Order: sequence, then C-alpha cells, then structure tokens
Amino acid sequence: MLAILLVPALAADNPIDLSLVPGKADEACMKLQVGDTLHWRFDAGAPVAFNVHHHVGKDVMMPVDVKEARRHEGRLVADVANDWCLMWTAAQGAPARVQGSWSITPKP
Repeated sequence: MLAILLVPALAADNPIDLSLVPGKADEACMKLQVGDTLHWRFDAGAPVAFNVHHHVGKDVMMPVDVKEARRHEGRLVADVANDWCLMWTAAQGAPARVQGSWSITPKP
C-alpha cells in the first residue's frame, strides 16, 4: 500500500528591501487565513519601529509592536482571516534601509 504524506509547503520567501525616509513608514501586506503562520526576519541600518497589524473596522489590531529594532525575527499564527501587514517606520531624523524576507506557512 502506498501512503502519501501531505506536508504544507513553506511559501517562497518574499524579499524585503526598503529605503525609509526619516519619520515615514512602509509596509508589506498579505492575506492570511485562520491558522496560517506568518514568518519574518529583517535587518535595519538604523533603529526602526516595527509592527504586525490588521484592521477590524476602524480599529487596528497590533499583536506585534516593537518600538526600536535593528534586527527582528518572528512568527505569528493568524487568529482571524484578514489582510495582515508588516510595517516599519524610520525614526525622525534618521533614514533606514530595511532588508530581509517574509513567508507564509498555510494552516496544516
């Protein structure tokens, strides 16, 4: 008897390569389903604020909120199906180059 093992494939890495103007933000957004896992890692040339968020009506849900980071890596399992965003903001007076990647592992 032939057994087939179905393993959810890790989506290809999506590159992050941003040049942030002082005090300005940029984001990468993606659709996540309940149970999908979002993975990210990045390095920044100057400290940046970083968050992972989604919107529910006019409210912003932000389960990850890092005030200052030059490097960050993490994962989040989506608790709601929605458009989710990774967002970086450069400090006032300091431009920042942010490089890394993100990917999604679908719910098993």
